[in-house]
Amino acid sequence: MWGMALGMALGMALGAGEVDYFADNGFGKPLSTLQHPSGEHYRGTTYVAYQGPHEDAYVCAYNHRSKKWTGPILAGVSPLGKSPDPIDNAELDNHGKPAMMVDNAGYLHVVFGGHGGNALLGSNALGTPAGPGRGGKLIHLVSRQPEDITAWQILDNIAPFGTYPQFIQMEDGQIYLFYRHGTHQSDWVYQKSGDQGRSFAAPVSVLKHQLQGAGPVHDAWYAWFGKGLGNTITAAYCYHPCSYPGHSKARLNVYYMKLNGADDTWENALGEPCAVPLTKEVADQKTRIFDSGEARCNHGTCRVDPEGHPHVLFRYQSGQARYLRWTGRAWTDPVAVISDGQASGQDGDLQVESSTRVRALLMRTKGGQQEVGWWGTVDGGQRWVPEAPLFSRPGGGLDIGALIEHGGPEGLVVVSEGRVAEHLYRKMVLLGESGPVGRPAGEASQIGPQLELLRRAGAAAPRGGKKGPKAETEED
Repeated sequence: MWGMALGMALGMALGAGEVDYFADNGFGKPLSTLQHPSGEHYRGTTYVAYQGPHEDAYVCAYNHRSKKWTGPILAGVSPLGKSPDPIDNAELDNHGKPAMMVDNAGYLHVVFGGHGGNALLGSNALGTPAGPGRGGKLIHLVSRQPEDITAWQILDNIAPFGTYPQFIQMEDGQIYLFYRHGTHQSDWVYQKSGDQGRSFAAPVSVLKHQLQGAGPVHDAWYAWFGKGLGNTITAAYCYHPCSYPGHSKARLNVYYMKLNGADDTWENALGEPCAVPLTKEVADQKTRIFDSGEARCNHGTCRVDPEGHPHVLFRYQSGQARYLRWTGRAWTDPVAVISDGQASGQDGDLQVESSTRVRALLMRTKGGQQEVGWWGTVDGGQRWVPEAPLFSRPGGGLDIGALIEHGGPEGLVVVSEGRVAEHLYRKMVLLGESGPVGRPAGEASQIGPQLELLRRAGAAAPRGGKKGPKAETEED
């Protein structure tokens, strides 16, 4: 397993007229590990969702038997987008990227378009909405037919204030949708569905936002929720001391707890109960697994081994991927996965085989190149060994999603690479163990109409009205 990618070429052998991307209409920052899953394999087909022109939700499908692509299909229109598409990234909101899943009946679900909502959408008792004209709306789409991406409908059954949607489907078919219920100063919540997403119960708060003492610091969080062992869900999160004015990008500490799906109770790694919504004080006492002091710790991912023990990947300081795990008795000290000094811009996900055998699929910058590849450990994280890169490009602009749900060797993860000319459109790539999955160039080239719109609008034309101050950066 560990040598699977060693010695392989940096891409799969492409057929005549094929390119290594499946679409070139990704827009801005089309995907991330925080909005997840961004893809799922179901009955021989990998479905992927990403942010396209106008910050809208687009979906593609790759049939592994026929080796054929379908799409991109415009699934839903984002309220965050501007027309024509801006050519300045500062004018993009970039928070409305889609999360997607396939339910047990084969229907596809996409949630996208939200960055906290606003007061026009109603009262937000669990957080702070965005200002007038901002915030978008969290929108739930479902395919009209099973295993069919060509037609979609809106189901108005979730709160409109969400940011960073994350889907988890349990073994019994229950669906959890986690998200932040507003902008920074908001609870993290979940809504639960027992009927394949056709209806959702009211939001349940998990992480509590509140003013810290007399202020002005407000407790806030960034969280990543994932499938645990059996009927459980893991939560790995970091703390954000938030205040306005003078907003800080500080992200501190790493925390962990687990939901028991049988009764929706939470506990820490020791099995001690954790009443929700969890406050900062209780989180520090019961669920903090790494005290970073004043050093920045950003969200990552969390996966479990066959015993159900969590393994956590997070980003430290300028973006160094660090790893720690629960041994059954204690948390290990964090270890840098990549220790060659190239510590900026790392992100990715974990694949856990056992308590000691783990692979990290990471994006990183090295010597003017950006690359995606596996790093493996067989001793529980003490030493990490790289495999040959799966993908490499000069320059910047590379983004990576979380691992594709139920993905296999021919469809592990989706990445987006750098801009198309001076614009903000990006090529979307499906990576497998042998590199990118190819597509005929004529099918993959989709951006012509958008470029023509920009040409007609002219470089000096308005880009969607007056640009207001951004509430937060895209990664936050």
